[in-house]
Amino acid sequence: MPRNHSDSTESDARGETKAAGLADDQLYRGLAAAERRRVLYSLLTEGPATVDELATLLTGWRATDIGRMMTPDDRDRLLTELVHIHLPLLEDAGLVVRNDDTESVELGTLDPTVRKLVRESIAAEPTPRG
Repeated sequence: MPRNHSDSTESDARGETKAAGLADDQLYRGLAAAERRRVLYSLLTEGPATVDELATLLTGWRATDIGRMMTPDDRDRLLTELVHIHLPLLEDAGLVVRNDDTESVELGTLDPTVRKLVRESIAAEPTPRG
């Protein structure tokens, strides 16, 4: 089913979708969860990734946060969250673009201010206890 981007993104004269603007609530919904900010940061610093690669990355990040090993079931739960919650929300905001054929995800068009905010939000995360 096609997504309706009318409330979260604008289309330019060629019909291409632009990312949500700084005054758009959809942008802030996209940035509201650590998992979504981490996906954006990964795509910003490492480039496109598959959904599986992102799930593995988030699993490792969460394991570091909580200081224990994650199980395959934990990764499966994160993959499900990624596919059904996080990526659709990021896509609706125009922050990522998914290619269903290759199962890859890439960064959408981000305002430089949003790029900076993503980087700074990751840098500001608490350091795991060690």
